[in-house]
Parts: sequence; structure tokens; C-alpha cells
Amino acid sequence: MQKFFYLIFIISFLGVLSFSPVKAQTTACAQLKVTTSPADYGSVGKTVFSRQTIQNPSSGAPAPVTVFLPNSASPSNKVPVIFFAHGFGGFNYQVYEGLLNQLASNGYAVVFAPYASLAPTHAARYEQLWKGFQAAVTQYGNVFDTSKIGIAGHSYGGGAVPEMARRAIAEGWGANDIFLFVMAAWYSWGTDYTSIPARAKLVVQIYWDDATNEHLISQNDIWNRLPQITERKWQVIRTANSCSCTLYAGHGVPVTADVPSSFGGNTNAQDLWGVWRRIHALADYTFNDKQEAKNVAFGDESSMGKWRFCTKRPVTPMEAANAPVVNASQNATWRWSLKCLAADSGFPCQ
Repeated sequence: MQKFFYLIFIISFLGVLSFSPVKAQTTACAQLKVTTSPADYGSVGKTVFSRQTIQNPSSGAPAPVTVFLPNSASPSNKVPVIFFAHGFGGFNYQVYEGLLNQLASNGYAVVFAPYASLAPTHAARYEQLWKGFQAAVTQYGNVFDTSKIGIAGHSYGGGAVPEMARRAIAEGWGANDIFLFVMAAWYSWGTDYTSIPARAKLVVQIYWDDATNEHLISQNDIWNRLPQITERKWQVIRTANSCSCTLYAGHGVPVTADVPSSFGGNTNAQDLWGVWRRIHALADYTFNDKQEAKNVAFGDESSMGKWRFCTKRPVTPMEAANAPVVNASQNATWRWSLKCLAADSGFPCQ
């Protein structure tokens, strides 16, 4: 049974991400030029950075740990750190490179730690992810300000975000500031998140036409398990149609490259306005207490830009809520009701 579910897991994450009925019937808006671009949060910054690699400490991991490091980082000018947990099979940093570059260009160190999709258990994958984060801090701790951290993740990595935050807090990281940014989460395999402090900031994003992960997973395994966090928002990105093409709100919204091609990603307005703009502003609000960033981060300023054509009308805005909003008509491969069937043997699942 466990092998069967892993087979379905691999097929769904490497196939469903690239397929949707809407995509099959309409033309995707694959070019940035079809919409306006943000001028502040969500834009590419002026910070010069380099991409460094570290040998992955986990022998079974599929790739090295990658660190996007601002050139200005030094022992006398330490920079906040954002740790990123990728989706299942997305171990190549290029899958999310647009987002990672954008964050680094605005002055943050970004750590991308691959884990093996074919590791035998969820516990093993989480351990690989965590050891990768630790290796980056060991290597660059003299220029990282680990008192100010963010943890972001997509899909399988989104489900891992609370557990990585719990471990980070136990390690003494995030002593001053910490945020969690969760995108289209799969199940979360930690058992106790009560040690994550109430002062943390939380954004949970779902994509309305996600055909991979049911929104109830994000609701029940992320939102409902972090009730102590007082500053948090649930964000919904919906499919938007111009007079000539469609911005599809599917599972692959945060993916910014066609590597691997089965992820079907590209950089478009949903990345710039929906993902980059929100996490960039959340970092500025969390680390620097910039009040002007707060409404952008939590989606109360909900703009997703404007179409450059079609009389320059607004793109369908983001919806931000103080409680989960889910698509009751969603038809996703992975449903909340399947969690216990996908769990590791012995995991306390009910």
C-alpha cells in the first residue's frame, strides 16, 4: 500500500502540475508584458548577489545546497535569511529561480536545500531538508543574521514549513523575527507546533484551480494547527482572463521556470503580484517593522496589476481573509481524507 501511494504521489506531482482543463482550452499568458509590473514590492532590487553551493550533508540528497548571498553581507553587516522548501521533485533551484533571485536582489540571503523524492519516509525527507538548512548556517553563519528568518515552501515543502519553523526556534533562530509563507501545501508531518511563537507572521496561499492538493489540507494541517499566531492571513489567487489569454491559478503558480518541464511553470503576473510581492513585503514588515509593507504582505492591498491591453482593466485581485476560504468544487488528486493513508508507518494519524 505504501509503495502504491508513493507511485501515485510521483505521478501526481510530476504530471498534474502541468495539466488542467482550463489550460487545454485557452492560451496561457506566458509573457510578462501582458500585464503591468509592480514598482516596489515584488520588483527586482538593486542588491548584487552571488549564488554559492555547499555539499549536501545528506548522502541521499539529489543536489547540493544552494545559497543566494548578497555581496554586501559581512560580519559587520549580517543579513536576514529566508529558507526555502521546494515541492516534491523540484530539487533543482532553477524551478523557483525567479523568486529566489528576486528575494536576494532585495538584500536577503536565501537558502535552497534539496531533499530526495525517493527517500523512504517523510521523516527522512524532512531530515534532509533540515540538515541542508543547518549546513548553510554553519558555512555562512558569520554573515547570516539568524535572529531574523523566514521559512517559505511550496506543495510538499509548504507542508514542511511549520516543522522547519519548530526546529529553527529550537535551534535559537528567529529569536527576534520569524515569518512563515506557505504555498499550496501538501500534508504536514510534524506532530507539535505549539512552540512556534505567537509573534510569528503567517501567510497561507491557495490557488483556486489547484488540481493537485485539496485546499482543506492547507486549512486543516497548516492554518488550524497554528492558532497561536496572531498576525496571519489566508490568501486566494484566482484564475484571471484577459481578452486574449488566461493566468491559470493552478498548483504551479510559484514555479518560475520550465525546469523540469513537467512543472509547466513560467514567470507571469501571478508570480510578481501574487507571490513575489507578498513575500517581499512580508520580509520587510517582519524584519524592519515597515508598516507600509503590512497591507501588501497580508493582501489587504490586493492588486494583481492591470492588463496592458483590454482597456487596461485590473487583473482579478487577490482575496485576503482572516479565515480559510476554499473551493468547494475543487477536484484535487490529494485530498485531506487521504492523509493517514500517505503517512509513515507509526505516524500518529487519526
